[in-house]
Amino acid sequence: MPIRTYIFKVDLLESRDPQISRTFSIPASWTFQKLHAAIQHVFLWQNEHLHVFTFQIPIGGGRNKVVSIQDTDMMGRDDEEGPNDIVLDEKTVKLKDIWDDSGRYRRDVTNNRTLGGCFYEYDFGDAWEHEITLLSVGTSDAKEVSVLEVSGCAPLENSHGVLGWEGLKRAFADPTPNDVSLEARRLSWLVSPLGGAFHPAIAPTIEQLNAPGLFDRRFRQIRRGVL
Repeated sequence: MPIRTYIFKVDLLESRDPQISRTFSIPASWTFQKLHAAIQHVFLWQNEHLHVFTFQIPIGGGRNKVVSIQDTDMMGRDDEEGPNDIVLDEKTVKLKDIWDDSGRYRRDVTNNRTLGGCFYEYDFGDAWEHEITLLSVGTSDAKEVSVLEVSGCAPLENSHGVLGWEGLKRAFADPTPNDVSLEARRLSWLVSPLGGAFHPAIAPTIEQLNAPGLFDRRFRQIRRGVL
């Protein structure tokens, strides 16, 4: 039986040459924990660091209300949260609670019926900030992530942010690499789940990311914290 789905585009902010993004379909009934797993999967992140979803809702006077959706078991609650801020648990909040007009938390993430911007930050050291955009709502027989479009190779874990990633791209592009560039390449092949096939100029294919059962295996590993 067809189920309700959302098609999201997730852009890695500040990425360039090319802009790194993934577009995929996902069941509306899934939780934000599974959306986290989906983003980890399509960007080939390894779930080594903390993450948080935030909605930034303008409330006037140059101020924003911030709704955070996170793993509260891992992160707890921040004493510095503002009086208008809300923290929700990603294991219980479903996507439809936010993006359906009658969703349970819809009023919390809107102002004058305008939905706040949605962001996903992964690795608070490297600070990989992603913007999540809902492109459309539909139905599908698929009950897992279905990748529709891929742009660019995502950075490796612990790349030291945008500047570090740009340096790694230069190391691979250098036609006459020095010892530093060669060592950067070697370490990348050790770190990447693609091993020696990794190259920062080559994005994974849609077929690779949609391999049957691959996402389910990764989600089980993420829940056990073994990635």
